[in-house]
Amino acid sequence: MPQRIGIIDLGSNTTRMVIYEYEWDQFFRLEDEIREVVRLREGMGRTNVLRAAAIQRAVNAMRMFKDLGDGLGVSKVIVVATSAVRDAVNRDSFLARVRAETGWTLRLLSGEEEGYYGALGAVNATCLQDGFVIDLGGGSAQIVEVREGLPGRVASLPLGALRLTELFLSPDKIKPEQVAALQAFIDEQLAHLDWFKARPGDRLVAIGGAIRNLGKIDQVRKRYPLSTIHGYRLAAADVAGMADELWRLSLKKRRAVNGLRSDRADIIPAAAIAYDMLLKRSGFESLIISRPGLREGLFFEHFLSRQPQPLIPDLRRFSILNLARIFGFDDPHSRHVAFLALRMFDDLRPVHELDEDYRELLWAAGILHDIGAIINYPYHHQHSYYIILNYTLYGYSPRELAIIALIARYHRNKGVPKPREMAPLLTNEDKRALVILCGIIRLAEYLERGRRQVVRDLRCHADPENGWVQIETLTTGHAAIELWEAERNLDVLSAALEMDVELVEGVWLGDE
Repeated sequence: MPQRIGIIDLGSNTTRMVIYEYEWDQFFRLEDEIREVVRLREGMGRTNVLRAAAIQRAVNAMRMFKDLGDGLGVSKVIVVATSAVRDAVNRDSFLARVRAETGWTLRLLSGEEEGYYGALGAVNATCLQDGFVIDLGGGSAQIVEVREGLPGRVASLPLGALRLTELFLSPDKIKPEQVAALQAFIDEQLAHLDWFKARPGDRLVAIGGAIRNLGKIDQVRKRYPLSTIHGYRLAAADVAGMADELWRLSLKKRRAVNGLRSDRADIIPAAAIAYDMLLKRSGFESLIISRPGLREGLFFEHFLSRQPQPLIPDLRRFSILNLARIFGFDDPHSRHVAFLALRMFDDLRPVHELDEDYRELLWAAGILHDIGAIINYPYHHQHSYYIILNYTLYGYSPRELAIIALIARYHRNKGVPKPREMAPLLTNEDKRALVILCGIIRLAEYLERGRRQVVRDLRCHADPENGWVQIETLTTGHAAIELWEAERNLDVLSAALEMDVELVEGVWLGDE
C-alpha cells in the first residue's frame, strides 16, 4: 500500500515542504510541494539572535504546513532546521515554540549533516560518482566531496546568500568597495580548502534555490527549449558574467530580470559572486544543477532504509521504471516492445553503427512509449512526449531526455521524425540516430500491435552490398494484424538505413 511522507526544511531564507507518495523500494512520486519565504536569518547580523518577526513568519509557515500534511493524510513528517537555527543563541526557545504550536520536534542538523543529506539527494538524482556537491543556502554553504558515489568530507562555511548580503551589501544600490570586501571574505573562507579541486573525470553539482535561479536566468537568455532546471549545465563563464552584472543593477532592475524570482532579487548578487569564486577556486569549467537536494536526501534515507546504503543501485533504470509505474504502463506490452526494439538494434549494428548509449535510450523509450495513454489514446504518443520532457527523470541529461521523448513521440506517427524544438540539444549524430531509432521502435510497436506477444522474437539479416535488410518475425500463432501494420511502416527505417527492408514470417521454435 502506498504511504505518504512529508519532509520540511526550515532554512535561513525559505522553508519548503515536499510530500511524497511511495512504496518501499518500488516507486515514489512528488505529490505536493509548498514554499514560503520566511527570512529566518533576517536581522540576525552578528548577534545571532532570531528576531521576533522572523520567528513569527517561521511559526506561521509551520502551522500552514501541518494543515496541508493533515489534509493529505501524511503518515510521517520529518522536519529539519539548518543554519539560522543552528547559529541562533535563542534556538531552544524557538524550537520549543514550534513544538508547542505543531507537535513537531525539529531535528537540528549540523553543517556536516546538512551537507551529507544535500549530497545524498544530488547523487540519487544525477549519477554523480566522483566530484563535489555545493549547497549554497541562505545562511551557509556546504561543499561535499563525493567519491565512488558516496558523500565524504564536508566543509560548512558561512557563505549563505542572505548572510553575505546582510553583512556586506546594500539592499538596493551596491558599491564596488562592498563587492571587494565580500570577495575578500569569501576568498578567506575558501583559502584552507586545498582538497576542493577538480580532478580529471570529476563533476560539480550544485543544489539550492540560488543556483536554480541563476540557471533559470541563463536558460531564458539562451532560449533553452526545456522548462525543467534539473540536469542543466551552467558554464563558469556565464556564472562570472552574471556575478559581474547583477550587483551593478538596482534592486528594481534586478526584480525585472527575466528568470529571476522577485523575492530573491536582493540576495542574488551575493549568491552569484560566491558561485563565481567557488568555480574559480575549484577549477571547474561548469556545474550541473540538481533540483533534488537536502529534502530529497532525507527522503531517500527513509525510502531506501531497507538497503545497505541509501543509494539507488541502478538510478537510470529505476528512474524509467518509476515513471512507468506512476503512469500505470502496460508492463508486458511495453517490455516486449523494448525487447523487440533492442533485438533489431543489436542485429543491425553492422548497418547502423550506433554506439551503446543509443541502445539504452531506445530501451527507455520502449518502456515509456505508451504512458501518455493515461490522458487519452488517440494522441497518446504526443502525451508521452510531453510527460517524459516535463517529469524529471533522474540520472539523464537534458539531451538524453530529449532523445527518449522524441523516440516515444514518433513510435506511431506518419512522416519522418524531426527533432523540432529539441534540435538545439542534439548533435548531428543524434539527429541521424533519431530517425533510425524511431524506425526501429515503430516496427517493434506494430509487431506487438495485438498486445499478445505473438511475435515472440525476430532476427535481422542484412546484405549491405546489395542494399537490403530482412526482418524475420518468429511467431507462435496467427500474426496477421502485426505483420499488416508493420509492413505499412517500413518506410522510416528503410530511408534511415538507405536500404530496402522486407518482412518475412517465420515460426518460433522456442529458446535455443
